[in-house]
Parts: sequence; structure tokens; C-alpha cells
Amino acid sequence: MTGGDFGHGDGAPAAAENNFWLWGTWGKRVIKAPFLTQKVPGKIRDIIIGQNFIIALKEDGQLVSWGEDKVGCLGLGSEQVNVQDPKKIFFPSDFKGKVVDVQYGRHHVLALTSSGKVYAWGDNNKGQLGLSDQQSRYEPVAVEGLRTKTVIQVLALDHMSYALTSDGNVYAWGDNTDGCLALGHDKAVVDKPEPMMRMQGTTVKKLVVRDCGGSAGKGKTVIAFVELADPLPQKDSIGGFDRPLGETDRPLDLVLSDDMEKDIFEGVDLMRQVMDNTQAWWEDILKIRHGSPYNNNPLQADTDKKEGDGPTAMQLDAYVDVERLAEAMSELDKYIEAARAQLFEIRKKKGIKNVKFMLSLFMDDCKLRKEKISSARHARELMKLKRATKGRKEETDLLSIGADRGEAYLAEQIAAVLSQLSEVTALKAQEIYMQELQDSRREVLELKHKALLDQRELLKSYRSQKPDISRPGLEILKSRWDDLKRFSIYDLYQDCNLRGQGLTFNSDEEMFSFLVTSSNAKIDQIIQIDDDRLVSRDSFTIPGICYKLLAENAELRKMCSAYQLKVLLMSSEENEEKARAGKTVKNPAALQNSTS
Repeated sequence: MTGGDFGHGDGAPAAAENNFWLWGTWGKRVIKAPFLTQKVPGKIRDIIIGQNFIIALKEDGQLVSWGEDKVGCLGLGSEQVNVQDPKKIFFPSDFKGKVVDVQYGRHHVLALTSSGKVYAWGDNNKGQLGLSDQQSRYEPVAVEGLRTKTVIQVLALDHMSYALTSDGNVYAWGDNTDGCLALGHDKAVVDKPEPMMRMQGTTVKKLVVRDCGGSAGKGKTVIAFVELADPLPQKDSIGGFDRPLGETDRPLDLVLSDDMEKDIFEGVDLMRQVMDNTQAWWEDILKIRHGSPYNNNPLQADTDKKEGDGPTAMQLDAYVDVERLAEAMSELDKYIEAARAQLFEIRKKKGIKNVKFMLSLFMDDCKLRKEKISSARHARELMKLKRATKGRKEETDLLSIGADRGEAYLAEQIAAVLSQLSEVTALKAQEIYMQELQDSRREVLELKHKALLDQRELLKSYRSQKPDISRPGLEILKSRWDDLKRFSIYDLYQDCNLRGQGLTFNSDEEMFSFLVTSSNAKIDQIIQIDDDRLVSRDSFTIPGICYKLLAENAELRKMCSAYQLKVLLMSSEENEEKARAGKTVKNPAALQNSTS
């Protein structure tokens, strides 16, 4: 691209306006005189400049790009790596809202949307796109590892990427050479977002990058602000006044002192403002509908509805697209964050007891609605798995279709039941009653599995083969045994320590206690189905000692889990001490073999 590409050439849009001036060093060129760019129609909110290209963020939240880039930073597809005039960058079909910020690293681009989602494209040789691989992208792709988070800021630095979420946590991914991502491990390439656990326990408000003058372009430092000063008062801002216009120094002859009267009026005005804001937020939440009470809600009643009034809240939760439920949770996150920000803003004012109470009630209502939506999403997952079994062609008479076809049919049915059993087990329930519902579904599938195995052994007797009547019960036992073997203490530790779950701990002992409790709960979940002995045990063909041995094995695994987790925590502390001393840090993954 040359300087002439930005003028009123033949290819420039007729409606283009004066966009911005630029000068200085740009790639291999030096622009010695300010150059006026007149390429993009409408107002521009921000731009990023690469070696030979420009991306502009327009006022309406659209992105346009022009220039040349062979690794995909233009975001226009693999067929358009050199364009002379601005072209709109298109996002995937799941894109919602508009782009509010765009960041450029060395050869990759991050875009943040108004819904708190992150999209990435460009070079990915160091995993800096966060897409769980190292393949470059020529068009925007959603960063799946952050889809469940509400991101409020992104940073792109060299081959590294950072994201700050609404709950104050920082995620990093990309080039981790020499541990420069500060994730606490030495894996050279981190190809998906991981939380920076070292900062757990503090709420980060803002990320900035500062140039500290290092050599070879490496003199950049990332800063995460935990406490930010309040905005400058009007009198200290540029062009401000010492007092509001019209205010005089003449004392008022009143019973109340000036300060007391001022506090009263400020408190009343603050209450009015907060009331207006909360009322507007509440009306918006009622429009969302998801998460609202099903009955006895005078503002959004589901009883005595007439035809044509639209679906009830329960019907919405049962039939609306699951992605819409996720969007509703994201929208509620925004209102929670807005109320939290308002509480932070007024924290030092006087007479705000009622205001704090009202904002706290509003935040609790939003959180309860989120929990309700989470339950609905989990129930929908179970419903989806249950409905997947409907419509399957059932062969009611195995003998009439022949032994060979009967065995093939049973093998297909057994595989389908085991597949669904695995999917049901993998679901993560957030509430007790959803956990019980999940366990009940799992129990039904195990019984169906047992029935199919019994039918298979019965079919053998019709083929003059000796059936093994104990085999079905033993296979059920084996599946529970395999579930225990697949459970990994190391994975549980990684979920808590590296991937993050919004958890903070005041000490290693508190973290250890949480991990042991979680480990025991996971093991109990696998074997607790045996508590319902009337349903889960085959007392006719399987000796009771087999079930007791499985239960004792689970208890022994609990004891081993506590010991293994203690070793992991001790190793983590040793790594931190070595890191502070500048010594080589042991990779926690090396302990996986001994803790799995």
C-alpha cells in the first residue's frame, strides 16, 4: 500500500469524509508530513494500523479494512488479502450487538462486542487467537473459551492476548515463552484462554500496556489496576469551575447548617436518580422474561392467560433456543455489573443506606434469575438427550426377525444407551434437584442397559448357546468401575487452578479443603446410584460382596485423592518459591501420571 491509496483516487467512495491525519514511521516507510485519510464514509471511533493495512471501527460498530496482509488480519477471507478500498468485515451468524473495541498484536486482531464476546482472526502460530489450535484464520471466529464469560476489555500484545471479564478476572493465551503470560506454568504455547490464578482474590478493573524501553521491541509491561481513583471533579477538569454557576458565598439563615442541608438534598436527589435507573433496568429485565417466576407474578402473570397473549415464562424456558437462554444470562450479567458500578460510585456518599438496600435487592433478583435460567438450560440438555431416543425403530419381537438380526439390533441399542449414559454423566448440575434429576435419568439408562444385556443372553439360549446369566450384572458393575478409573484428580486440580471457575481462596488450606470435598462428591456421584439397592443391584446373579468391593474401592480412592491433592499443592508452592528465586520451575503436568 502506498500513501496515494488514502486520497481521492478513482477507487475512493464518493461519500467518504475526512477521517484522520497520520504521520511518522509506518512499517518500512516514514511519513514526514501529516497525511489526511479520506477513505471511510461516516465517523470513525478508532483505528488499528498494521504493517501494510488499516482497520477502522466506525461509529455504528462496523469494522472496515483495506491494504495488504497475507496472514488474514484484513478479516475479509483467504481470497482477499490485498484490497485498495475499505471493505466491511463480516462476522459469523451467531454475532450479536456491535463491535465496541478492536486490538492488534503483532499479526493478529481481537474484537470485543457490546454483548461481551470476543472474536479473533489473523496469524495463530503461537495460539494467540485462543481457538485451541495453531491454524491462522482469515475471517473473524468466536473465542469459544470465553463464550460463557462477559468480557469488558481485550488486549493484544505481540503474539499474546488478554481478556478482562466482568467479574474482575484476567485470562491470557498465546506465546508463553519463558512464562511471559504469567500463568504459573512453562507451557510454551497456550492455545486457549486460561485464568491468571495469581491474581485470584482481587477484582481487576482495567488493563493497560506501558512501554518501558526494553531492547528488540520487548520493553512492554502489562498493568492490571485493582483500585482506580474516582474521576476528576468538575472543578479540577480542564475548563471547570470552583463552584456551580450561580452559587454565592452568602450564608443562608437557616436552622440547618449548610453542610447538613446539602447532604439532605444530595441524598434525596441520589435516591431519585437511582430509583429512575433501577426502574428502567427492571422494565428491561421484564422484557427479557427468561428467569422470571412462573406463577404469582403480578407484573408478568402466567395464570389466566388468554389465547394470543403469547407463551408463558415456562413455555419460553421449555422451547426457546438454548442460545437465547445464554444471551439472557449475559444480559443479566450486564445489569448486575451496572448496579455494582453504581454501588461503587456512591460508596463514599452520605445517607445512602436505602439506596444500597434497593441496589442490593435488584442485584439479588438478577442473580436468582440467572440461577433459574441455568437450571432451565440443564433441564433442556436432559430433555434433548431424552428426546434423542424417541423415533427409533423398535423391533418388538426379536425371535421373529432372526437370531443374527436380533443380535445386531441389540448391539445397536446397547451402543445407543451407553452413548447417552456417557452424555448424561458428563452434564454438570448446579442445583441439588437438577443433580437428583440427572441421577434418576442415569439410573433409568443403567436399567435399560441391564435389560438389553439380559435379552442378549436370553437370545443365546434360543441359538443353543449357553447363556451367562451373571454377565449383564457384571457389565453394569464394570461400567461403574471404569467411571471411577476415568476420574482424574489432576483434571480436577487443573479446572480449579488453571482453567478457573470464578473461585477464590484465602489460603492453600482452604483450597485443599475445597478440592478434597469436590473430589469426594465426584466419586460419590459415580457410586451413589448403588444406594438404591432395590433398583441398582442384581442380587439374583451377582454376589453382594462385589458391590461392597466397589464401594470400598471408592472410599480408598477418596483417601488417595486427599494425599495426591496435598502433593500437588506442595509442588505448586515449591514452583512459586523457585520462580521467585529464578530457578527452573517443575511443570505440574509431570505429576499427572502419579495423580491420575
